Amino acid sequence: MDLNPSHPPFRKGGVKDMFNKKQFYILIILILILIGGILGFWLKYDKWPWQREEVSVPQSTETTTTQPSSSSTASKEPREIVMEDVAARIGQLSPEAAVLGGQWYVLRYWLIGGSYSTFYVEYEDGHIMRKLLLTANLSKLPSISYKVNAVFEPGESDWILKTGQDQASALPLILFELDQATGRWTQKN
Repeated sequence: MDLNPSHPPFRKGGVKDMFNKKQFYILIILILILIGGILGFWLKYDKWPWQREEVSVPQSTETTTTQPSSSSTASKEPREIVMEDVAARIGQLSPEAAVLGGQWYVLRYWLIGGSYSTFYVEYEDGHIMRKLLLTANLSKLPSISYKVNAVFEPGESDWILKTGQDQASALPLILFELDQATGRWTQKN
């Protein structure tokens, strides 16, 4: 028997007696927010940070595409043909699939030393960005084959090489971006 009258005796009511109604509802709301945050992270990133693995891409990936023969293709420069072909086929050239139902699309090209056969291509799907170092083989036109030389992911201030070799990093680059008005890739520098 408790002789101290300021403390009520313990009851066997469980959790209900530990919290009043307001505290109980706040606890339930906080638990729901925590569960929502965990599910949201899982849906956005598909894996927890400790489960992520490096994207493994073969050192040399070749993809061949065939251009449709048309009169407009004959009047275009090889650079334009390659850029339009890569833009149309970036989903096949990318070593990883787009996330959350998105589709890859090309943002810009960096031609190395003015050559249209070796270049960087930056692309995204609305959620993540990537960059590839590609070499195009135009020797069997209208069929174009591409070799993926390197794969990059964005870093804090520059691109991080994930696989392959970046043998063109010290060479001068020429930037091309899509001109929305004309629908053509135009030089920006």
